[in-house]
Amino acid sequence: MFQGLRMAKNKRCSGARQKKKLLAFDLCCGLGGLSLGAFHIGVIPIAAVDLNENALRTYRSNFPQAEVINGDVAKQSVIDKFIEIKSRYEKTTSKFLLISGPPCQGFSVAGRRLVKDARNKVMISVAKAIFAIQPEGALVENVASVMSKKHSKTIRQFVKILENGGYYVCPVELNSLDFGVPQRRRRMIFFITRKPADRKTFEKELEKLRRPYQTVGEALGDLPPAVVRDDCYSDIQVNQGFFNHFAMQHSGKVKKKIAGLKQGTGPLSYRKLDPSKEAGTLISGHRAPPAHFNEPRSITVREAARLQGFPDDFRVCGKFGAQMQQVTDAVPPQLGQAALKTLLKIIG
Repeated sequence: MFQGLRMAKNKRCSGARQKKKLLAFDLCCGLGGLSLGAFHIGVIPIAAVDLNENALRTYRSNFPQAEVINGDVAKQSVIDKFIEIKSRYEKTTSKFLLISGPPCQGFSVAGRRLVKDARNKVMISVAKAIFAIQPEGALVENVASVMSKKHSKTIRQFVKILENGGYYVCPVELNSLDFGVPQRRRRMIFFITRKPADRKTFEKELEKLRRPYQTVGEALGDLPPAVVRDDCYSDIQVNQGFFNHFAMQHSGKVKKKIAGLKQGTGPLSYRKLDPSKEAGTLISGHRAPPAHFNEPRSITVREAARLQGFPDDFRVCGKFGAQMQQVTDAVPPQLGQAALKTLLKIIG
């Protein structure tokens, strides 16, 4: 298991009752991967926004102290709400951070990578939000391919808006595998600060936070067998003490296909995990999640959550497809934790 990640839900709740000097706003929050990483280093998420109601249900369940908004970060009304929330805390709080993981599908090599994909514009909206809210520092996460030449116009505009707001922007590519997550997941982290700091400075601090590699077997080996269901089961059901630990009902043909695969091989759909190695980047959507290394089935949402670095008390809401999508789209909390710890070190 992942050391330090098993946190009781009541501990996350109790943070709201304590006076904290570090508070965070989460834009395009998803289920809360960045927020969980922030919480692990003493930064309390106090407000979050997203358009995905399933993800917001999950976020509310795990971060009850936060004010959660179903809305578009591009809307002025949403920005005004964040500014109003900030004003409530300004007399008692010394630092505000802004964290964000805008939709990456338009930039991802796993997608069609359309330059005109409307989701790419969210990066610009996030920059405008940072300009308006004026946190002491910010961190924006996206896929590594966001820095490819075809997206350079979007990134230039993103940086220009922030520079006009008095910020410096430093992009650094990270891999979740280097921070204890049993999954290869390359991500671009934009560190946004009030004072200049070059990439080498950030990389030096991040190097101190590296953790030993974790394997799939180490991550999943102690989970009980999954329960197979052929209906759209609800998120309140528990399998031997574990939420979200239910497997899809496969046909005999699919089960035979999975059983015949060697560990670490197979097509993109149903690629069988190798317990002695890390997992590849998790994706879902129209593609199936990877297959379990010992059982002829796709992995459960709980198993996917462990491969993303989420603790077992982090409950995911919605039906199976919505649960899996939320988890596979998330920022691994350990990656967010390391990046935010580095950001705080730089901004002082």
